[in-house]
Amino acid sequence: MLGEGVPLLFMPPVPFGHVEAMWDQPGQREWFERLARGAQVAVYDARGTGLSDRTRPDFSLEVMTADLEAVVERLGWSDFALCGFFNAGAPAIAYAASHPERVTDLVLWGGFSRGADIYPLALVEDPRLAEMYWEMILDTAVRTWTAATGDEVRKTADYFRACVVPEAALRAVVAARGYDVSSLLSLVRARTLVLQRRDASSTRAEIARQLASGIPNAELQMLPGEAASPFSGDVAAGVAAIEAFLGIAPAGPVPRGDLEGAGEALTGRETEVLRLVAHGRANKESAT
Repeated sequence: MLGEGVPLLFMPPVPFGHVEAMWDQPGQREWFERLARGAQVAVYDARGTGLSDRTRPDFSLEVMTADLEAVVERLGWSDFALCGFFNAGAPAIAYAASHPERVTDLVLWGGFSRGADIYPLALVEDPRLAEMYWEMILDTAVRTWTAATGDEVRKTADYFRACVVPEAALRAVVAARGYDVSSLLSLVRARTLVLQRRDASSTRAEIARQLASGIPNAELQMLPGEAASPFSGDVAAGVAAIEAFLGIAPAGPVPRGDLEGAGEALTGRETEVLRLVAHGRANKESAT
């Protein structure tokens, strides 16, 4: 965990999450360090990714939600704000709908209620195909994620490779395509902020509008830019939107620009806590 203030739990953006390697990504480091100035931020790795167990993971909606439950129990938080980005949005919605007493605020970035709206083509869960087309898929994902060129593309591709193996990445996308929480939207009682970039090609504006219109107490903010990821492009604008929504303010001056020397802002104890929270299993072994 980082910081003090409003409890804020980030679900991992499956399949590309890694609580250790993310600190080498300037955009991610800036994002979490900025939010930690006004909130107590917790983040973990989903099963099959990052520091978690890599053996043939189950990315079903039910398992992802149960894993979140296990992490919340480990943290011991009675109520908190919940963030679900991309494929994590649907499990976040499912959890918020079934735990209105715990989720005070819900933030969704690039989220959706039906996975088929984002992944219209059916995919075959074949590890041979995953290996064969991995580099092509990776290149497309990175360029959509960053809307950048050059060094950021290379660094992000290296990060994605560290997050997950090809077969697990394919399994995660196949599972996400089957997500459907449209019937749960009306059950969400938490104040909800739906965020995304206006010109991001992978997260269409109409899907965000549909999502926000289905949740009773939701607002939609379309930020300028083409990067799908909140960790690329204007990182500060995304953080500021969440700070304003949650009513938190930075405790000190916020630095601008690239952040070098990844890892310097984390103490040894903070790194160890992140490792403990990183294991997203749905049973009592979670985070042990």
